[in-house]
Amino acid sequence: MSKDTESTRKEQYLKKRKELIELSKFVRMGVKSGAYDSVNEGLKEIYQETNPEIEEFKTFWQWKEEGATVRKGQTAFLIWGQPRKGEQVPEGTTEPEEYKYWPLCYLFANTQVYKPEPKPEQEPQPKPEYELETVSGDEY
Repeated sequence: MSKDTESTRKEQYLKKRKELIELSKFVRMGVKSGAYDSVNEGLKEIYQETNPEIEEFKTFWQWKEEGATVRKGQTAFLIWGQPRKGEQVPEGTTEPEEYKYWPLCYLFANTQVYKPEPKPEQEPQPKPEYELETVSGDEY
């Protein structure tokens, strides 16, 4: 991967992160007032309000485990991932400081995937009964 591509990806990530921070500020007020249980739940509800056909969100890999395929060209919905710890050396010091950060989590809605067709349940076929003859000797 070239440095240009890498820096472009990082810029896109940072842009998406800033957008999510701004949206989260609005949702955080709803959490404080009791309208939402958590910021992520509030974000999901906002996404569902924009598209009432959305019933559920899952990550790419969760959909894949179910046998579903995310449609080409679909854009993920963003929420916050599980907090992680990192270390950073502040300028002017040599000691690293630990910090917590929340990565982005990319979700896809049920409206953005091709789900596998449910297979109709088949009744078990009765096994044919054969008459077996015992073979003895050299009469093959």
